[in-house]
Amino acid sequence: MSNPELLDQLRQLSCAEKFQMMQFLMAELAKEEMLKPLDNSAAYRVLSPYDYGDAARKLMSLLEEETKEDAKF
Repeated sequence: MSNPELLDQLRQLSCAEKFQMMQFLMAELAKEEMLKPLDNSAAYRVLSPYDYGDAARKLMSLLEEETKEDAKF
């Protein structure tokens, strides 16, 4: 089956069928790339810039030091 024929058949699918097809394709891609799928029942740590004021101050300090060093040259 050629690509245009496949795309035409995919367009004719219902919304639910398209969603199932996407899930299937994503699982296939993950297998090919040897990626581990996320577990819906597991908790994952998400890093966020919120509540990291110390890191922001440290970064600002480093940037100010670099600016001062650049001004010397």
